Amino acid sequence: MSNYIQEIKNGDHLSFEIVFKLYHKKVYAYFFKKTLCSDQSEELTQMAFIKLWKFKHTLTEDFTLDIQLFKIAKTTLLDYFKKVANEEKNLKIYHTERAESPQDVTHLYDNRQQLEVVLDCLPPTRKQVFVLNRLHGYSYKEIAEKLSISPRTVEKHISLAVKQLGYVYLPMLLLLLLS
Repeated sequence: MSNYIQEIKNGDHLSFEIVFKLYHKKVYAYFFKKTLCSDQSEELTQMAFIKLWKFKHTLTEDFTLDIQLFKIAKTTLLDYFKKVANEEKNLKIYHTERAESPQDVTHLYDNRQQLEVVLDCLPPTRKQVFVLNRLHGYSYKEIAEKLSISPRTVEKHISLAVKQLGYVYLPMLLLLLLS
């Protein structure tokens, strides 16, 4: 493996591809264990390998490649969790500020009605799962327990809802949520 370290440091794409094929499933499994979301795990896996290539000059032969790769994976995961926490914090601040403004109550009521119209295009269970996750902040696991379905089913409902809303309604949905 130390040959791969040196070859990747030298910019050898073939060695990088080999390492990607050798470690992709292990890195993906690490992320899936932490996030319980296949789409997010795949994205984080890609980010980890992009960082490996981008910062290849920092690789050292003092540690094995898998140790260095999983250190990159760990920092990638921590960065992701910090980003999510920061987004949630900002969203809560935004909603708190919006709720304190009495002149916006009528506007919020209109937006809620429009939001209901948009969400009514979803099948009932998918709508319920989407609302619990995206509007009320429940985790996939919490939704699964609440609705007596598997977290994988929750994930599938969210994915399908985003796809269904994404083409026609998601831009409008975002505007409604942010206004």
